[in-house]
Amino acid sequence: MERRSRRMRKRDGMPLSRIYFYLALVLFIALLLIGFRFGGAHRDLQNNAAWALALRKAPLEEKGANYLIYGVYTKEGEYFLEDIFLLNYPPGSTSPHIIFIPGEMLLNRMDNSSATAGQETTEHLERETFYFPVHFYEEGGAKLLLQQLSYFLGVPIHYFLEIDYGGIPELVDYRGGINYRGYNLKGSEYYDYFLHGEAEDQPLARAMYRMQALSNLVELIGEKRGIFSKSRSLRKALPYLDTNLTWKELQGLYPGLKEAFSLREHEVINIPGVWRRQIDGEYYFEPERGLISYLMANLGRDFILPRELITVEVLNGSGVTGIAAKVAELLREEGFQVVNVANADSFDYPMSRVIARQSEIEPAKEVAAYIPGAELLKEELKDFPAMVTVIIGKNFKLD
Repeated sequence: MERRSRRMRKRDGMPLSRIYFYLALVLFIALLLIGFRFGGAHRDLQNNAAWALALRKAPLEEKGANYLIYGVYTKEGEYFLEDIFLLNYPPGSTSPHIIFIPGEMLLNRMDNSSATAGQETTEHLERETFYFPVHFYEEGGAKLLLQQLSYFLGVPIHYFLEIDYGGIPELVDYRGGINYRGYNLKGSEYYDYFLHGEAEDQPLARAMYRMQALSNLVELIGEKRGIFSKSRSLRKALPYLDTNLTWKELQGLYPGLKEAFSLREHEVINIPGVWRRQIDGEYYFEPERGLISYLMANLGRDFILPRELITVEVLNGSGVTGIAAKVAELLREEGFQVVNVANADSFDYPMSRVIARQSEIEPAKEVAAYIPGAELLKEELKDFPAMVTVIIGKNFKLD
């Protein structure tokens, strides 16, 4: 009886060890499958076309790395490309300068039929006709769009991220809808509001809203739980992304992008130019070439804004008649954009003040160089019409 019991324990022990072995084997295979699925998604993300990889080889020099981020969508078979951002990361910096490029900006075309991708040519023949960015995209996709924008701006574009807004309904439905003002919106409902927003939205406000909404959508999708959730989310997004970034690079870039697109509008640089209205009532954006050249020449520096884009208000805080108007004229002659001249809240300021009205203090420093003896202060005001306030004090003297 004792022998039989030992044999039974021995027999009973064999299946148990096999069970452990098979469990470990199944777990190992499952981990391999997860790695294969997720790793495959990683590999599928990057655009490995020769032209896309050639962008990454452009010299960085002292101007840092330039990223172009834009969104496209189609409606009734027609392409729309309205939201374009150029992000310049100065060497060693994790905070970019963000430049907004309206999709309705007029571009002249580079005729480079004799040039190959990634090569420079001096035979640039500018035609008299002008194009919107979407025209280049319709003709040659991301490749032609980036080539023409790089030519127009006069700087290399090293990395790009194209977002097809058409994937938003699927991603929202995958997430289970999005709560908006007490309603759970389905994909198509959310998409309609995403595209049209508020009727009075200006182009920059609309573009910033869309980028913020996309960032929030990524966060919401990431809240899903489950062993394959991350891989599935990525795979669902892949058909709607085109980029020459690797998955690891995109992961590293994303936190900075989320923070960047959370900025207020006045902290984003509008490409220099003016809006004009056509006969049919539609608007187009006419770029100012000289200011754009100045802006692009300053890429990579801590401060890149041309003086003509720095808005200033000048207030009389000394009581001297006409002093604010004289200082305003002085600043205009130096290239600043004076948007308001008035009296201060009192005439008892003993010292002049130059006050930064936004988080970036560099514009105020530029102005302060022309106001001798002024205090340099920072008092942010949301949606204030000027970047800098100058209060003329009793210590100010005109030479």
